[in-house]
Amino acid sequence: MGSVEIKTTLKYDPWPTTMSIRGKAAIVGIGETPTDRLGSKPGEPRNSSAEYLSWALHLALENAGLSLKDFNGQGLGVTIPTAYPQPFWPEEVAEIVGITPGMLFAGGTGGAGSVSLLGQMSAAINSGMIDLALCIGAAAPFSEHHGGGIQPGDMRDFEIPFGTMGPNSKIAMVMRRHMHQYGTTLDHLGKIAVAGRYHASLNPAAYLRKPITIQGYKESRLVADPIRLLDCVLPANGGKAYILASPERAKKLRKPPVYILGFGERSNPSYGPRAGSDALVMGIADAGKVAMEMASVRHSDINFLELYDDYIIVVYLQIEDLGFCAKGDIGYFERTDFTIKGQLPIQTGGGMINCGQPSTAGGMLHVLEAARQLRGEGGDRQVPGAKIGLVTGLGVLPYGKNLGCCAVAVLGNQV
Repeated sequence: MGSVEIKTTLKYDPWPTTMSIRGKAAIVGIGETPTDRLGSKPGEPRNSSAEYLSWALHLALENAGLSLKDFNGQGLGVTIPTAYPQPFWPEEVAEIVGITPGMLFAGGTGGAGSVSLLGQMSAAINSGMIDLALCIGAAAPFSEHHGGGIQPGDMRDFEIPFGTMGPNSKIAMVMRRHMHQYGTTLDHLGKIAVAGRYHASLNPAAYLRKPITIQGYKESRLVADPIRLLDCVLPANGGKAYILASPERAKKLRKPPVYILGFGERSNPSYGPRAGSDALVMGIADAGKVAMEMASVRHSDINFLELYDDYIIVVYLQIEDLGFCAKGDIGYFERTDFTIKGQLPIQTGGGMINCGQPSTAGGMLHVLEAARQLRGEGGDRQVPGAKIGLVTGLGVLPYGKNLGCCAVAVLGNQV
């Protein structure tokens, strides 16, 4: 029997072209409960995560001029963690708030969930299957406990015995590597921390509002060298929600629409074609290119950034990865003003580091703040003439593994 030669013409394209959803959906309502850290002490007043959830939903409904009955047969997206037990699933949320949705979306990409759902739900609206979608998330870590589970074997056997204790220790290694490789200093990083806190001082809803200085940042206590207290996100209780609508429906509602102009997402970015790539480059680099190309915008068109900020160094890395400067260009951080008065405003509401992070719902803060800015509702922290903003979400599931999602959305008040 002779040999048979099999030929194939298949070619591997690592980054295929993405369908455009430019201007096919708009944010029409936002809701955000007050942030608190109540419930850890006996006798303190407390709310459950379900109560924060319902509270945020009704704030969003009021903001949009809609009612619960409008969401029967429509879309429901819920930001849920996938690396640890979750407070509730989308089906449970539908029961809690009292709706019968036609489509369910689970933002199971950790902190990227709220931005990831912007893309998913916009695509569903663009398809014509729904014309309204609700994204909602809440957590009450100070008054509820949903279990911890058993640590994976690699963490238990090879990390914890040597002093690597969770995300603070691991991000410390990233920050130290960047400092070693590019000469980044605490003065460069402190500039980002100071800008975020300045914006928080102008935001009545921020939890931490007292202004800080670069020196104060540098003198804050060490958590995991070189990570300091003022580098770290603030866990909190709270709930957040936003509502998407088709452009046709959006024009009939209470608030000016904020359009999704571009969206990009990358998961497990260091596998496949990016294996062996720079450890200091995240999937934000590729997701950002896709989102900006879809939106047909250049860097100079973007008026502000709302960047996922579990740590200050993560904000720094994203500015580089999004292409606002070259990797390691510390001069850019020395000459750029990141406040609302400057060339590139970031974290205009203060970010999660100052406003609080209710688990994976925390990242929705950036979507809500971008919507406020593009509506002109920023108050004392309003970016003058804001027309286009960029929002990111990062999900690291779990820390220390290459299981992560990076999502980027470009939003605008015009198509």
